Amino acid sequence: MATWTADNFGNDGARGFLAMQTAKLVGTINEVLADPERSELDEDGESLLMPSVEVLALLCERYNAVPPKPATVRQWRDKYLAVYDRDVDKLKPTSELKAARRKVIDKTFRWLEGLGASYHAP
Repeated sequence: MATWTADNFGNDGARGFLAMQTAKLVGTINEVLADPERSELDEDGESLLMPSVEVLALLCERYNAVPPKPATVRQWRDKYLAVYDRDVDKLKPTSELKAARRKVIDKTFRWLEGLGASYHAP
């Protein structure tokens, strides 16, 4: 028998749609991080990668979508923060913006990592 509840993701079809959207977001993150040029801050790093991480975390938190495993999120975070640290000065931000943006990036990844840790806990 199909699952059905009152919320917008309360049926099997809607849950399948949510799973497809999360898979697309994970695919985008992986694709951007796999390409050194695309992961640059003034390319897809800030325009696709970080928004995808944020939306993925939102879907996982709000609608209980399946988050990536924490180790995966840590790898993503470490790789992107290395790009950020290497390239941010090319964009000539103020020192305040540079520090604030790095903090937001780290916090966003840690949010998703925490959701993954809760979901995938033994």
